Amino acid sequence: MAIDERQLFRMPDSMSYEEGALCEPLSVGIWACRRAGLEPGDRVLVTGAGPVGLLAAQAARAFGANSVTVTDIADFRLDMARELGFDVERVGEGTSRDFDVLLECSGAPTALADGLWRLRTNGRAAMVGMPKQDVALALSRLNVNELTIGLVNRYAHTWPIAIELISSGRVDVSSLVTHRFPLDETADAIMLARNVPDSVKAIIAPQQRSA
Repeated sequence: MAIDERQLFRMPDSMSYEEGALCEPLSVGIWACRRAGLEPGDRVLVTGAGPVGLLAAQAARAFGANSVTVTDIADFRLDMARELGFDVERVGEGTSRDFDVLLECSGAPTALADGLWRLRTNGRAAMVGMPKQDVALALSRLNVNELTIGLVNRYAHTWPIAIELISSGRVDVSSLVTHRFPLDETADAIMLARNVPDSVKAIIAPQQRSA
């Protein structure tokens, strides 16, 4: 396959192919931190403990966040966030309003509005999760806090830092892989999150086939 060399980045020998593949979702987390203007010392709230949420939380910590709290509705994913060293909350149970940055990674229709309400004055947010319907925001209430919202669609110039964060051990991507599939079970891998609640990230090995 011919690819423009400007789009290729060399992985160190210490990185596995699985870790290399996970540079992609990590890049989303890195870009979310940039879109939210995250600064060292910030207190960060991450809503949604899926693959992108957990990687965004790790990126925030690597970029110097003072604390990172992760929310979700699934105990399995909250346990994984806790094992990665983050504070955790079940959705709806948190009441503190002292966060500087919100990284909304769930796509739940009310998550952005609820998360914005927990930001300090001049707080910043990045909307990563894509809800299926329009999102309503109480701008008349939020305006007084002068919040900034950045929208996340893709990412740019993130792969070198993603490789560095993984290869240096500052971000753990391997522990997020809960299931592995051969190439001819790709459909099952794509439907994993819907069919298996206790799952986070699936890896498809193109060189393998089921027995």
